[in-house]
Amino acid sequence: MELKSTVRSLLQLVPTRVGLVFAIFVPMIFTIIWMTGYSGAAERLDRLHIGLVNEDVQKGAAMAEYVAQHAPFQTEIEPSRQDALAKLNEGKTDMVIVIPADASAEAQERGSAKLTYYVNERNSELVKSVMEGMAGKLTAQLNTVVVPDAKPLPIQAEMVKMNGVSDFSTSMLPMILGFLPYIAVMTMNIQFNLASQILKRQHGRWRLFFARQLLLAAVTVVVPFVLAVICKLFLTVQGSFWQVWGFEMLVFAACIAVTQLAFVLFGNAGPLFNIFLIPIQLMTAGNIISASMLSPLYRHLGAFLPVPNGVQGAMNLVYGGGSLTDYAVSLGLITLAAWGLSVLRIALIKEAPAVVPVQSAA
Repeated sequence: MELKSTVRSLLQLVPTRVGLVFAIFVPMIFTIIWMTGYSGAAERLDRLHIGLVNEDVQKGAAMAEYVAQHAPFQTEIEPSRQDALAKLNEGKTDMVIVIPADASAEAQERGSAKLTYYVNERNSELVKSVMEGMAGKLTAQLNTVVVPDAKPLPIQAEMVKMNGVSDFSTSMLPMILGFLPYIAVMTMNIQFNLASQILKRQHGRWRLFFARQLLLAAVTVVVPFVLAVICKLFLTVQGSFWQVWGFEMLVFAACIAVTQLAFVLFGNAGPLFNIFLIPIQLMTAGNIISASMLSPLYRHLGAFLPVPNGVQGAMNLVYGGGSLTDYAVSLGLITLAAWGLSVLRIALIKEAPAVVPVQSAA
């Protein structure tokens, strides 16, 4: 009976109820979002893009046509190897296939030719695996077209990996720079919200809000600086110190603004909203699976969230290649929009009038 009474007392407390809600909500929302988002991803290979360059002006047209018809991807003919690799470097295509000059002649006359496949190491793991497997399959099929009865196969696949890193710890860095700031500032804003609840009777809402902004601004500058120093001292990062620091400040600012907005809009239920965004952001970040292969509902959500922009930008910083501008602009717009909505919501809240105790006449 005493134990039952203690359980009843625990259930009467708000933190206990909130903890139970989290225990139910978190695994449920991760399961629902990931199962619906990743469902059928392997069947969406046709959403991937390859650039095809034909340098064999004599007989390469037949090979190029065969690849364009039989590759299960969207194929675009590129005018030159340089243009195709520039698009691959910027993430606009997922693989580049180059038919070298005199490839068909070398296969028929010398029995030796190479078809060159370029893959960007900053692509998602699934995309890299699919592209490498498809390279071998396409090459084997091309041999039956160019030299039908030749043995051994005269055309061989040459894989060229761009923007590679040798250290596994470095390959994890984009997730550290793009995702962990969200978890860190989400936890921080939980504590700041509790502190604001304690102090709201002593200080006005605007004074509390702007006091928090000063602290958050300090975090936005100092923590990215520390991360940039660590990255440049201990890891191989293609971006400069100033690029890492500046971009990471944008990531922190966007994560802070979004997680803060959740508390402004939903109060104590803010953590639930912030956790709701975690599986969506991890799924659309593009490091596990290309966002173009997700179900249509989730395909474009990442452009409006801080983590996907942070991870994709961090990939450019770590691996090199591509531009940070689009991701930096997106993070800046997310920050301004979320912070502006927070200010608007606070301005619309009506403060309860102060209660003045009435003294009874003696």
